[in-house]
Amino acid sequence: MLQSQVLIREMDFTRLAHTWEELAARMKENGDTTTPGKMLQLADKTKRAELNIAFCGHFSAGKSTMINTLLGVNLLPSNPIPTSANVVKIRGGEKAARVYTLNSGVITFDPDTEMEKLKQFAVDGDTVESVEVSYPGTFLDEHSSLLDTPGIDSTDAAHKIATESALHLADVVIYMMDYNHVQAEENFNFTKTLKDRGKPVYLVVNMIDKHIDFELDFDSYKESVEEAFATWNIHPDGIFYTSLAEPDHPENQYELLRSKLSSLIASREELVGRSVKSAAEHLIEEHIQVWKAANESVRQEWESKLDDVSVEGLDQRDAAAVQGALEQAEAEAAVLDKRTEEARSKMEKELTVLLDNARLTYFSTNEAARSYLESKKPGFKMGFLFAGKKTEEERARREEALLADLREKVAGNLDFHFKELMNKLPQAYEIRDEEYNAAVHATTIALTPELLAAHIKDGAQSREYELNYCSDLAGGIKLEYRRVGLAFIEQVVSRLAQQVKAQSEGLQARLNQLRELAQVHSKLAELTAAEQGQREQLQAIWQKGEQVS
Repeated sequence: MLQSQVLIREMDFTRLAHTWEELAARMKENGDTTTPGKMLQLADKTKRAELNIAFCGHFSAGKSTMINTLLGVNLLPSNPIPTSANVVKIRGGEKAARVYTLNSGVITFDPDTEMEKLKQFAVDGDTVESVEVSYPGTFLDEHSSLLDTPGIDSTDAAHKIATESALHLADVVIYMMDYNHVQAEENFNFTKTLKDRGKPVYLVVNMIDKHIDFELDFDSYKESVEEAFATWNIHPDGIFYTSLAEPDHPENQYELLRSKLSSLIASREELVGRSVKSAAEHLIEEHIQVWKAANESVRQEWESKLDDVSVEGLDQRDAAAVQGALEQAEAEAAVLDKRTEEARSKMEKELTVLLDNARLTYFSTNEAARSYLESKKPGFKMGFLFAGKKTEEERARREEALLADLREKVAGNLDFHFKELMNKLPQAYEIRDEEYNAAVHATTIALTPELLAAHIKDGAQSREYELNYCSDLAGGIKLEYRRVGLAFIEQVVSRLAQQVKAQSEGLQARLNQLRELAQVHSKLAELTAAEQGQREQLQAIWQKGEQVS
């Protein structure tokens, strides 16, 4: 690679590292005490563009022996070094063994002579964070490392945590299995986790010298291994079958494995560039889980409130259903709030239409009114003998004639329809009241001589005057019907108000419950939105790293 290209790649990795440091700072601001440290480890690894090949698997799978064989030097003891991290990193470079402790800083040992001393020192696992061994003359250089992790079948929880805590630093995973334990469930679970994280995973089936060919030919055995992982939807990047006890075993693929490791190291920058971006993205999700866990007690407190409120016919944990029910109940409440006034307005309008359309005066009425008005003129007189008596009798006759005509017209064109309307009004609101109906039926609007006299006006009496008089009479009669009608309407409104009040009380109780549930869901939604906001902020920072070529 040209020097200019080397500089460009170094700048790219430096920019990536700065992005991871920015992510670590943001995570720390959010109160996360674990993930920022991993992100800073990733940043440090990224600055050096260091390729980490992690060896994982069972205690019994021969990981340490395999690593020693690959390196050509016995650096690792057969038993793991008991550190709290319990991950040993081996890289090329100047010969040294370094122990990173919590209390004593960095302690250096001679990897040729003092590895047992290192083990004795590290018995107190709580004080040791990690172990690094550098050694010259292997196929590793100062930019490539092997990670020896604890056995995944360890019963020690700290060992399991150590293995998982190293995965963000692994660019490639070599997963080793004992020939006799390939189909153990933890193998499938662990390798699936690795593949789900986007890690390149190579399987190594070690100790194939245990194979007895007459029981099952080796090709069938290999086929069974591949099918077992495929059943779990696990598709490794390669499978190697090895034997360190019998190097000349005809199926031994040790040299192929060693060659693959060398080719991986040769592709270091490409692998690291892709791996650290994936690791950073996974750490973002890990941080979100930490953030969620920190808020879990608040979430549980709000969720418990959902169980405290029960609304008939509603799943109170369904936020959309609660919101829909609340909107419906509020709409119903709004309708109820307006119901009495809208009913009053509607009934008054129906009464007005009825009165406006009721015709009470015809030609006969006009003629009777003309005769009546004539009898009321000053100087009106009938005959010569007994004129006074005859005049009064004639006036009474004409008055009664007009009243009779009006009564006939009112009875046929107004009174019947008026009572029919008044009786129907409460039915529209499902109100049943026999006493009200009886009162309507018994209603009588008296047409009296006083009514006729009250609408006479001073002045010359012309044909126009007579027509206006008839119109005034009709208006006066209708005004009385309106007064009585409004009184009946008021009774209906009063009954309706009682009905609405009862409905409102029941609805208000439901509304209070729904509003309480809606508030809980709103708080839960705020937590979810805050979580999503955190994720989006971190992903926006991560995108800056993704844009680095």
